[in-house]
Amino acid sequence: MPDTVLATASPAASVKQIRQRQRRRAPHGPSEQVRVREMLSYLAAALPARTSAAARLLALQCALRSTTAGKVNIPAGLIRGMRIASEPSAFTELEAAGWLRSPTGPTHTGTSMELLDTAVRMQAPARADRARAANWILLTCQMSEIRQLGATPRLLALALAAHPPDEAGTPAAEQEVLARMCGLPLQQLTPLLDMLVATRFLRSWAHGAVPEDLHWELARRNHLTGSFSGLESDHVT
Repeated sequence: MPDTVLATASPAASVKQIRQRQRRRAPHGPSEQVRVREMLSYLAAALPARTSAAARLLALQCALRSTTAGKVNIPAGLIRGMRIASEPSAFTELEAAGWLRSPTGPTHTGTSMELLDTAVRMQAPARADRARAANWILLTCQMSEIRQLGATPRLLALALAAHPPDEAGTPAAEQEVLARMCGLPLQQLTPLLDMLVATRFLRSWAHGAVPEDLHWELARRNHLTGSFSGLESDHVT
């Protein structure tokens, strides 16, 4: 119904209904998967190649939760939820790379930081869009199939989940792209993919028609497309 039809309603009701329509029509930006994949690709170029998986997971949260001024507060509970509380080097790695600065260092309540990466601070997506992507990362890493794994296989699982299905109905990517996103040597991909099949995060994986390409199938696809039906019981601890 055109908004002009609202002219017959009371002024208060008209304003309320117009605002509701505007909210419904407001674009939400790229999906969480797209946002996370784009940030993984960016960090692959922005961070040193040897940056650990734990530091990359932390960098993802910092980049997606930062303000336009580059300020970011990471609660201690989020660090525990991402399973990087036992990786104190994650902060020092990113500081040593000149990517962020932490004036006080980690405390029992969390850490306040300043991002030094100008490109990240100038992100176009609205903060709400980025916050949804940051929460999507947390929920994905909390999936029961991978939550007890180390940071490296969880980062790879996240990268795999961030790729939507192609025209054939299965996600696909070049091996080198996946390895670069996760800071992995190419030869480590196969054993890690097999590990994710063993934990039932993946149903299967295979090389494509071109050997450099990989195809895979997630065991619980609906949990990684924004609905998260079934993930509600996987609470952050």
